[in-house]
Amino acid sequence: MHEWCQFSCANPGHIDEIMPTATATAEDRLDVRKGIPDLAMRLFVGFGVLTLVCVAILIAGKLYGRTLIHAGHTSSTERFELKIGADRLSIPANMIRKDEQRHSGRTKRVDLYIHWPSISGFRDHLAAEFNNVDPETNSIVFISIMTRATTRDMAGRFDPVYRKVMTGGPLAAGPELLAHTLSAEHGYISERLVYSAPGVRGGERFVARCQDPDAAQVVLAPCETEIHFGQTLTAQIRFPARLLIEWRGLHVALPVFLNDLLAAGSD
Repeated sequence: MHEWCQFSCANPGHIDEIMPTATATAEDRLDVRKGIPDLAMRLFVGFGVLTLVCVAILIAGKLYGRTLIHAGHTSSTERFELKIGADRLSIPANMIRKDEQRHSGRTKRVDLYIHWPSISGFRDHLAAEFNNVDPETNSIVFISIMTRATTRDMAGRFDPVYRKVMTGGPLAAGPELLAHTLSAEHGYISERLVYSAPGVRGGERFVARCQDPDAAQVVLAPCETEIHFGQTLTAQIRFPARLLIEWRGLHVALPVFLNDLLAAGSD
């Protein structure tokens, strides 16, 4: 104790040199403790920003995915009033295939598409069906409506026109369906005529022209039929060949569908 007092008295500044060091160390420890809330706040803000970015990416992904799903389609059921020839049509937007045709007014033609067998326009839950481009599994029926250019539709032309250009013997083409190759000399390239016996609907046959299955290039909807309806209209209808097995349903349902599109007050 005496020695310490002597040393301290002899070196009065030594205590001042030692104490500031001890005080600074304590303050440093306090500063670290004060920094912990700041660090936590920075981490919280960082995680918050990251969360917002993730949410934004998720929303953008869903919107982009929805855009891809629609791909020019619309699920709107708003009806457009169209006039073609002397007939008026009322058609929901989701059945009109081309965006530029989704408006009311007079027009020369409108192109539709419907899902078979639901006979529905585009819906989100049917997006995969409407975007399917495989002829083996596609279930979309394409319909173009315009003023008729002939007095008879395809079934009506069976005897006066098609029977004269058939070649070769008939082949089985489905349940109660026969098929004949059509003459290339008359302009029917790689085509065959598929038909039923008469009398199914009002004495008319089911008649369709189909691309030959052995053709070099197979199209999405290789079969086509034609139905007159209204006062001045015809519907050119294209469908996948695999739907020939359901020809009876098509034969009955399509004329009903077309007549249901006619609006009251056609001229």
